[in-house]
Amino acid sequence: MRVVDFIVKFLKEKKINDIFMLTGYGAMYLNDAVKIAGIKYYATRNEATAPSMASAYARLKNKVGVACVTAGPGATNALPGLAEAYVDSSPIVILSGQVDYKQTTHSTHSDKIRSFGTAEINIIPIVKPLTKYAEIIKDPKDVKYILEKAFYFAASGRKGPVWIDIPLNVQKTEINEKKLKKFKPKKKNGVNFRSKNEKDLNKIIRLVQKSNHPILIVGHGVKQSGRISEIKKIIDVLKIPVIFTRFTNDLVSHDEKFIYGISGIKGTKYSKKIMNKADLAISFGCRFAPQFVGHEFKALSKAKVVSVDIEKDELNKKGQKIDYPLNYDLKDFLPLFLKFFNKKRPKKFDYWNNLCENYKKENPIKIKDPVNNKKGKFMDLYFFMDRLGKISSKKNILITDAGSNYYIGGQVWNFHKKQKEVASYTNAAMGLTIPLAIGAAVAEPNSTILAVTGDGSLELNIQELKTISHNKFNIKLFVINNGGYVSMHNWADTIFKGRRVDNPADTGDGTLNLKKIANAFDMEHYLISNSKNLDNNLKKINNMKKPLFVEVLTDNKQIIYDAHKDY
Repeated sequence: MRVVDFIVKFLKEKKINDIFMLTGYGAMYLNDAVKIAGIKYYATRNEATAPSMASAYARLKNKVGVACVTAGPGATNALPGLAEAYVDSSPIVILSGQVDYKQTTHSTHSDKIRSFGTAEINIIPIVKPLTKYAEIIKDPKDVKYILEKAFYFAASGRKGPVWIDIPLNVQKTEINEKKLKKFKPKKKNGVNFRSKNEKDLNKIIRLVQKSNHPILIVGHGVKQSGRISEIKKIIDVLKIPVIFTRFTNDLVSHDEKFIYGISGIKGTKYSKKIMNKADLAISFGCRFAPQFVGHEFKALSKAKVVSVDIEKDELNKKGQKIDYPLNYDLKDFLPLFLKFFNKKRPKKFDYWNNLCENYKKENPIKIKDPVNNKKGKFMDLYFFMDRLGKISSKKNILITDAGSNYYIGGQVWNFHKKQKEVASYTNAAMGLTIPLAIGAAVAEPNSTILAVTGDGSLELNIQELKTISHNKFNIKLFVINNGGYVSMHNWADTIFKGRRVDNPADTGDGTLNLKKIANAFDMEHYLISNSKNLDNNLKKINNMKKPLFVEVLTDNKQIIYDAHKDY
């Protein structure tokens, strides 16, 4: 058995049936083994998109996603997607091909030698800051140990990406599986010791009983823990207002009681009011990023903050003041929390809940008249995103990337009917809608993917339109045609008094013929130019079981609600 044959055997044992891959010389034996083994591979057009596809797949499947790239430029091309997976804590494994080990700069043990073999670069020290674990397989007998370690690190603790570099000579080496070294993870530390649990739980219940305006903050750590049913029960037990981060906006139906969507710079006015009024915040798995609590960290200035997080360093960093930092794995902590609070139900907060409901009624997101120019040509993007959300079903997954569609989608989509969302949450990378949509389509083949991107973002990964059409993914790609970079125009108008460096006249952006682009990539083009029969058109599009390229004409003077304001 070759090393690559063992690798694909290992993947299949881990129930990895899909892989996102761009073939290349440095990974040719691995590429061949994937083909022989019958693992379904999805050919990307650029290595940059493969990690993002694997990331979306991992988030929706709640398992490790795998991408494969070649050596040198193939590996470095993958860095943007790797960075996104790292900051969004996506459990992915990247397998990279490499030249023969004796021709690698790694083998020289010198950081002065920049390149050795053909199309070679020492990728491991480059990716180490963006991974939980990164290793080159120098000795074929280490393949099992490194694979087991990589998958363990990707899926345990605070999840994240790992990287395995595999030289060509190692890929084709024959090995004896029975003689391979195994990886044994260290035992868990003692953060879940029962006496400490009870002490901390009693502390929280006392804080809740003393408070008048408590809130619950549900962060990404809850999703990663897999304790979704527990958090729903906790919400029912506590009966206090719940604020989500952008990661968890789809976790609980917005039709349920006590649910107030997302807060933050790109959130809603009523959720901001709730956070500002709170005297106690219980946070599960939230890292308190500036976009959530404001650049000056003023959102919870009146509140005592209890934060439960798996990452100790997140609890101790400068920024949001945390009064009671609790370092626990939510997978273990949330069941105990639920059991404890079920026995000691907190007092009722009827007055506070009614007040929050009034905040919501008095401060709605205003959906403007869809026709907002004299010619009646364009529609308001808020109106479009609102209607798209309302016609969607439980089989819909919303995908957005950086820009207007991301901000507005988070503000107006009232998730219901078990809808899901995947987005470029933390790094705010443009162009990720398409690769994320592809990963989602592979993970959820029975779902219809509603992927929204801007005409500016489209250009960054436009080549993957062919991946969509070739595989006949049920992806409805809505391209917001507003002349390009409207979210940046908002900043320019606010901060620089309208002085822009990205005017179409200077850059050429916003002048794409989107119909020709769709046709060039064998995708059917559909135009939405105004609000006439919008609901019927959207339902028709949603019900079509094929990929569609939908051009949506919206106003290039679109104002994004609260995008420039802080707390």
